[in-house]
Amino acid sequence: MSWIRRRKHKAEPPAERLPDLEFLALVRAGLEEFAPGSTQGAQLKGNSLISRDGWAVAVAPPHHGGGHHYDLVALPDVSLQPDVPCFMDCVVSMSADPQDAANTWVQTAGACLLELLDRRERFADHAGPDEKRGVPGWHMITSGAVGLGTDVDENRRLQRALLDANVLHRIADSFTADLESPFFNGVKVFYGGRPGAMQAEIRVNGERHEAASAAMTALGLPEPTAFTAVRFYALLLPPSEDEDEPSQPTTARPDPVPAPAQATPHTHGPSCDCGGHLDSEHPGFDLALPHLVAELSEEERRRRVKSDTGAVITAEGVGNFLKVRLPIRLDDGRTAVYLAWVHLQVAVFDDFVRRVRDDDLAGHRFEGLLCNAIGPWGEDVLRAPVVLGGQRIDEDGSVRLSEILESSDPLLTKVLTDTWPAAFVIGDRGGMAVREDRP
Repeated sequence: MSWIRRRKHKAEPPAERLPDLEFLALVRAGLEEFAPGSTQGAQLKGNSLISRDGWAVAVAPPHHGGGHHYDLVALPDVSLQPDVPCFMDCVVSMSADPQDAANTWVQTAGACLLELLDRRERFADHAGPDEKRGVPGWHMITSGAVGLGTDVDENRRLQRALLDANVLHRIADSFTADLESPFFNGVKVFYGGRPGAMQAEIRVNGERHEAASAAMTALGLPEPTAFTAVRFYALLLPPSEDEDEPSQPTTARPDPVPAPAQATPHTHGPSCDCGGHLDSEHPGFDLALPHLVAELSEEERRRRVKSDTGAVITAEGVGNFLKVRLPIRLDDGRTAVYLAWVHLQVAVFDDFVRRVRDDDLAGHRFEGLLCNAIGPWGEDVLRAPVVLGGQRIDEDGSVRLSEILESSDPLLTKVLTDTWPAAFVIGDRGGMAVREDRP
């Protein structure tokens, strides 16, 4: 599960709650930005956004909340009459901007809707019933965590805390007996408020679940220093017969890099020409595994890692990871390099693969999330959003490592742009290139 950054407001919001179709027009725009092509041909009728592919999103009459509160019903397949399976969610704009509320739904419940239809981890994550982040007895599709507060740093801190708390896995016993749908059950996880007045809430199929909310409260999540709210959404499906995969199979994925680059994993060193070069002029650290893969047991790793070329790792139910260069300028004139891992969304990963095969990678910029703790900054930069580029394909077909060019995270921006004392970054290992087998 990842963090999701808030978008900047583009205009002053209207003073009153929008009519249903006007709000659904914002939802359609948000879905199209989140997943280009997903709303092609979709129409606004009555109180619904209806896709030509058979799914729909409707606005229900508000039964709680204020004037900027919207209750949405997602219907993945309207052809299943007369009782169409659906799941509910409610959103409210913390800034009174209805686009804010639409984007919040798109990035959480909407992402789960798209993933339920697609099943390739392009829009949300999957977790089986036996996984560390899963819900026993259920297959889970889960969105990223959205921060809705006014302070960016506090948003990020609570997003991290909510993800690290592994809420649904830890409180599963408090609510799973009430999951009755043979299709899917929608669960919203919310934590927010002001210092001294924080609220933890679990909604199951649209209704507040008191026992689960109390169990979440007992987890002792930290309080912010300013008004902050974070939330994510999950769909819980009955598992398939092997109790480890979703009930519909995923599409087989292609090998992630061209054949000449699919060699035995190696340690980068002075003789390596893959772009991951570490030497006395470029000292640094070669991080063997992304955090999400390193935290798996050896048995899980053997089962889930489908491809590991040393530069790309694909792990079923975990994600797609690309090894990259993170350069850090030192005060002695040298550049320290971390060979770290970045998590790529499936659509970004697929585009990267296509560009590699079409020899169209040079100059390409793309986004991901840093998936290692880095040196003295540690976990403060873990999951920071990054922009990548600077890669190329050599004549022999090998792919040089992409480089982290920039980040919207304030701390990682300083790491990339400031000059740092060599002793602070690399300690007494001066000119060494060190391989580290933990994130």
